[in-house]
Amino acid sequence: MSTKAVASVSNMLRANASNPLTWPDDKILETVYITHVHTAERYDVESLFNVTSNIIKRSTAAADSVVVKSGTPAGLIEDKAPLSSFDPPFRKLKHIVSQMMNTPHGEHNAHLTTMSILDQLKTYSWDGKAVLALAAFSLEYGNFWHLVQVPSGDQLGRSLAVMNRIHSIDRNRQAIAEYNSLVKNVLIAVECITELERLSTKGYDPKDVPALSEALQEIPIAVYWAIITIVVCTNHIDFLMGDSEDRYELSNFDDKLSYIISKLRAHLTRSRKKIGYLEDYYRRKRVLQTPTEIVEVLKVLIFHNEIQDPQVYDGFMRQMVSIEVFRQKHVLLFITGLDSIRDEIRLLQSIYEGLQEDPKEVKGYRKQDFKILWIPIVDDWNLLHRAEFDNLKLEMPWYVVEYFYPLAGIKLIREDLNYKNKPIVPVLNPQGRVVNYNAMHMIFVWGIDAFPFRPSDDELLTQKWNWFWAEIRKVHPRLQDIMKADTFIFIYGGTDNQWMQDFSVAVDKIKRHEIIKKADAIIEHYAFGREEPRIVPRFWIGIESLFANMIQKKNKDPTIEEIKSLLCLKQEQPGWVLLSKGSNVKLLGRGEPMLLTAAEFELWKDKVLEKAGFDVAFKEYYENKQRDIPPVCAHMQLANYPADILDPINCPDPMCRRAMEIASVSYRCCHGHPHKAEVPESGAVMIEKKFSS
Repeated sequence: MSTKAVASVSNMLRANASNPLTWPDDKILETVYITHVHTAERYDVESLFNVTSNIIKRSTAAADSVVVKSGTPAGLIEDKAPLSSFDPPFRKLKHIVSQMMNTPHGEHNAHLTTMSILDQLKTYSWDGKAVLALAAFSLEYGNFWHLVQVPSGDQLGRSLAVMNRIHSIDRNRQAIAEYNSLVKNVLIAVECITELERLSTKGYDPKDVPALSEALQEIPIAVYWAIITIVVCTNHIDFLMGDSEDRYELSNFDDKLSYIISKLRAHLTRSRKKIGYLEDYYRRKRVLQTPTEIVEVLKVLIFHNEIQDPQVYDGFMRQMVSIEVFRQKHVLLFITGLDSIRDEIRLLQSIYEGLQEDPKEVKGYRKQDFKILWIPIVDDWNLLHRAEFDNLKLEMPWYVVEYFYPLAGIKLIREDLNYKNKPIVPVLNPQGRVVNYNAMHMIFVWGIDAFPFRPSDDELLTQKWNWFWAEIRKVHPRLQDIMKADTFIFIYGGTDNQWMQDFSVAVDKIKRHEIIKKADAIIEHYAFGREEPRIVPRFWIGIESLFANMIQKKNKDPTIEEIKSLLCLKQEQPGWVLLSKGSNVKLLGRGEPMLLTAAEFELWKDKVLEKAGFDVAFKEYYENKQRDIPPVCAHMQLANYPADILDPINCPDPMCRRAMEIASVSYRCCHGHPHKAEVPESGAVMIEKKFSS
């Protein structure tokens, strides 16, 4: 290579080394960041930018009118108002603009001035640096275009135009258009920078708005290119005045700035979208955390803001209805996916039916005020999902949320209602407060007996039969293992050996039936006292003692009703049966209809799969069977009962509840039905005089 060629290459390398247009972003960032000092101070950037923006926009509009020879600025420009307390840093702005005006031509010199400005503004925020540089430029730029437009009659204005060397600029229209485009881009770039910085002060978690976090890392580079472009624009004004032949290649800076703007706008678009989503989420969350009405809570959980008349599908009427049907109602939210939920649907079906049955009011709550609403959770709907949804919807007589787009409150449902892709049943009261975050388990265990589905109802039901298990464990400890398992167990007793044998055979047949295997049910049975007859009197003595202690208390224990029921059944022929799932007692009933229910399993076996389990189907058939059998007087005879504390006792039969009159220590009630000749047709309580030995 010749000496001339080597010198040419060397000069080119030196030129590139000093030309920031050839530098990678990493080098720009490293160079710029050392000038920045982090402080807690924040100048009123917003007001300064508003005034600067007004000047730039009106000036570029004036420039556009010159380019197209319209004589008047095109379009309407709405000024942004600064804060009333705004006090512009005039001396600092004049110093910066003077420095930019006196920068020698050349990219390297523009870079040096840019670094000097950054050093002077080192304690300002990044958007503050860019806005001050732009504001300094606007003093000169705005003054130039204001004087260009001075009318001929304004002698003072014309004189000032002469003093500012503003001559005829018609010959420079092409240059003005190119220059004006660059100034507009600078304004856009600084506006993007200020908007991103403004959003960053809102305190959003970077994890929640990753695009904003990414943008903040690039803002120092954007600020550098905005300021160096402002230096070039300020330094280039003398060319517009016809005072210089030296020109920058403005297109190089325009291209660089356009690239920067493209990236900033992309970050802004993603950030605004995410922030909009977050703000909407926080608004919805506030409604959920401080609710006042159930309908408003359902709206924030389900519907997007633009839906003016939110509706749900009524599975009973087979039509869409207004969400207002839930106003002043308690709501069981059935929240699930679409896969493998038919067992849960059968479970909710039993609850739905139970809400229609007597008694209409329980524990001070009306069943008619309780509604079920299915919210299917599908992240991305497709044709298969829609087909499965339509099939499932047909099986539901309750209300259904019908939607095929992202659910508005899915984040709340997952985080605040704790939905983890497994079926749950939160219960909300008429004010929209969550009274039970998941009633699914208690509904599974207790069915409609769990009404009104508060956690306290589960606790009461769980404790309701503790007395029974405490006494049964005393006489038969081995039952403890069965109670711990999720197993159905029949415990039955009586004095009729043939009935005991027949019931055992009937339950054994049920255990081996194919339907029971399909239902994954495990059934055990225990004939109370058959193997050890001596435990029977010990058990009843314990129960009667417990009853005697309870009835003396001022505050009656609610479990006394179950104890009364068992003591009445003790006297019945042929016996009594208790059905439990683990330690959760499902049914206590009379021996005769219990045997008929077990023996006629073939007649109701299909209900096991249709209903919410073996216990629900058994109980339903038993209750129907009991209605077909003539009523038997409830009779309770107590041994070793202290006669001086006798109290009236109500009949434990739920269809009766009449007072059982006392004759010594034996109680009898015929439920208001004629039974013997001495019982009046009015159904008065009969008295039987018996004495315990």
